[in-house]
Order: sequence, then C-alpha cells, then structure tokens
Amino acid sequence: MSKLKQIIPMFLPLILMFYFIYPQALDVRGSSFILLSGVLGLGLYTYHNFPFREVIYVIAGLLVMLFIFYTSGWLNNMSDPYTFGYIRSQIAWFFSAYLVIFSIYKIHKKPSFNTVLLYIAAAIGLQALITFGMNQSDAIHDFFFSIQMQAEYTEDVMEEGGSQRLMGYGIAFFGAGVISGIGLIVISYLLMRLKLNSIGFITLALLYVFTFYIGLFMARTTVIGAAVGLAVIGILYLWDNKSERKQAKIFLISSIFMMAGGYIFAMFYFPHFSDWAFELFTNFIRTGKLETRSSNGLEEMFLIPKDLDTLIFGSGRMSFFGTDVGYSRMLFWVGVPGTIYFYCFAMFVTRLYLTKDWAVNLMSAAIIVYSLGLNVKGWVDLNLIIYLFFFYFMFYKYYIYIPSRNIGTRTLASFRNEKKIRSRKSTIS
Repeated sequence: MSKLKQIIPMFLPLILMFYFIYPQALDVRGSSFILLSGVLGLGLYTYHNFPFREVIYVIAGLLVMLFIFYTSGWLNNMSDPYTFGYIRSQIAWFFSAYLVIFSIYKIHKKPSFNTVLLYIAAAIGLQALITFGMNQSDAIHDFFFSIQMQAEYTEDVMEEGGSQRLMGYGIAFFGAGVISGIGLIVISYLLMRLKLNSIGFITLALLYVFTFYIGLFMARTTVIGAAVGLAVIGILYLWDNKSERKQAKIFLISSIFMMAGGYIFAMFYFPHFSDWAFELFTNFIRTGKLETRSSNGLEEMFLIPKDLDTLIFGSGRMSFFGTDVGYSRMLFWVGVPGTIYFYCFAMFVTRLYLTKDWAVNLMSAAIIVYSLGLNVKGWVDLNLIIYLFFFYFMFYKYYIYIPSRNIGTRTLASFRNEKKIRSRKSTIS
C-alpha cells in the first residue's frame, strides 16, 4: 500500500511530461497543450520571484533570434507570421519545462538527472503504447483522436497516412520518428548509467524494443536515434568509469533475441507496413548500402540560394522552398548568419548548465548531434529537451548544490528571505 502511495503522485509529472513532448495530443480550446502549460509555467516562475538569473540569458538569446528573423523579413519587405509564432512557441516550451521540472522536484524532493530521463522515456513509451492501441481498437482510436488537435492531422490525413504507416497519437510522420529516437537515446544512456535490478533491466530493455518498433512503423528516422544511442553506449563503455559495463554487455546480447522477438511482433500486427518500414535493412542486405527511396532524393534537395542577398539575409519567409532539408530551408529563410545562430542556440543554452560529470554533458551533446543530423532529412530543433535539462540543473544548482556546499553564501532564495525580514522590521519600527 505504501508503494502505491509513492507511485500515484508520479502520474502528475508523467502526464505533464507526456503533453509537454506531445502538445498537439491535447486540444485546449483550439490550441495545443503547450500554450496553456507555458502560461502556467510563466505564472509559477513569476510566483517564485524569478529565481534563476540564467533564465534572463535564455530569453535574451530568443530575443536576439527574433531580431535576426524580423530583420530578414524587414529587409525583404516581408511579414511572416511564422517568425513571431516560432519565438512564442519557444517561450511557451521554455516555461512549460519549468512547470514539468518543478512537478518532478515536488514529488521526488531531490531527483537525480536519471529521474528526469526516466520520465522522458516513460512518456515516449506511453505514446507508443497508445499508438499501438489506436491501431488495434476503433474505440481507443476514436477516443484519443477526439481529444487531440485536428488542425494538422485531420481525419483525412490520418486515413491517408494510416494506409502507409502507423499514425501516432499527437504526432506523426517525420516528427514521430524524431521523438521515438530521443526515447532510444535516453534509454541507451540509462542502461549505462543507472544500476538496475533484474525487473528494472528487463522493463527498460523491453521499453527500448517496443519504442524502436512502434517508432520505426511511424517513421524510419527512428533508426537515426537508435544509431546515436548505440554511439552513446559505446562512448560510455570505453571511457566512463561510472558506467554499468556488465549491464551493457547483457543488454547488447539480449537485445539480439528481443529485437528478433520484436520483429515477429511487428510482422504479426503490421505486416502491411513491413516493406516500407524495413526498406533500409532490406536494401542493406541486398546491396550493402544503407539507403531508401526517400533518402536517395536528398542530394537533389540540398539547395543553396544563388543570389548573395538571399544567402546573407534570407527571404524573410519560412516556406517549403522545394526542399525537405532543414539547413536549406533555414538558408532561404534567414540567410547564413540566422542559420548559424539558429543551430547554435541549443549549444548556448547547454553551456549555461554544463556539469563536472562529462557523461551527463554527453547526453546533451547527443541530443544536439542528433538534431543536427536530422536536419539533413527535415527541419527540426530539439530545444524542448534542452529546456528540460536546463531547468533540472537550475533547480539543482540553486536549491540543492549551493545551499549544501556554500554555507553562508547568499542565493537568490536567501536574498528574498532577507528582503522580507528587512521589510517586516521596517514596518514594525
């Protein structure tokens, strides 16, 4: 019973994490969940008296990005609503991350970095489970489809896409593979850095396999996440003394059998998607080349603006521009300076919370490298994950590390308390 009392409160941060990662999965009066959670997060941050000075740097960084994007539009006499829409979404995601991390600290008191990663992995696994359920049951499909935003994924889009692949709850196509890949990277890290008992190890390993196959049948970009995850395992295995090397060996050996079992599972439930989902592996076996029909056309999509003005300042308009490649679309939108700033922004935020544990820093580096790699295939940023890491370490720094290591050092929290005491004294006198 006591165990149950500990588990039940964890559903709050899990639900918040789920809709933070998949905001379109919940329609809130015609808007995604992230708008509501962003307002709540900002309100909570204000209520807490703006505790972290590093937040000012992140907001300043976003304002610089807005200035660059707006300047590009102004120089081209172009008003693109996407410019303000993107920055607004980033701010909403940023303060939503504060809300999510606050809930985790509220439940766990002194959570580890691994605790945050477990919530991320659990949320992504939950989405895979719901997606599987929607594919198998009309009742489940109708319920979850009714509560998600339908502005982008209408019933017609879902039906057309559903004839070719699994359509995920709250996300589909390229984005679904991107997020599934994050789940695989996170689980790979946890298998190396989290000491597990037998039940925990089996659960995490099965979650990896389930996330991989459901993600693969939603979008094949999931494979990129698996590759980055394996690289993380390899780096930690070779150079990190704190890694659970024995655990890694067991996982790599057992994963052969679990992936085989997962293949049978996938072929049993989704045989009509198999040719598309396994095209990469089929081509590798036949030709020795890792390629698909969609990847073969990428070379032709690497477009660079031909005129100097567009190359430097962009066109001031975010559009398809005849290419899926993220780098090309950014060049046409805001030019070279704006493109460099856009992709370096995540590195700037990461720099604000780097720790002395290089393996923890590797997790952030893996997310950034993964994002940069994905932009060869499509346009994406993974700042939402970086924001989660940022606020986790801000909470840790200001409320755990500084008070415990620097007795007598004035933190922002202690400064506010001193101010209140002085205010009371002046009132009394």
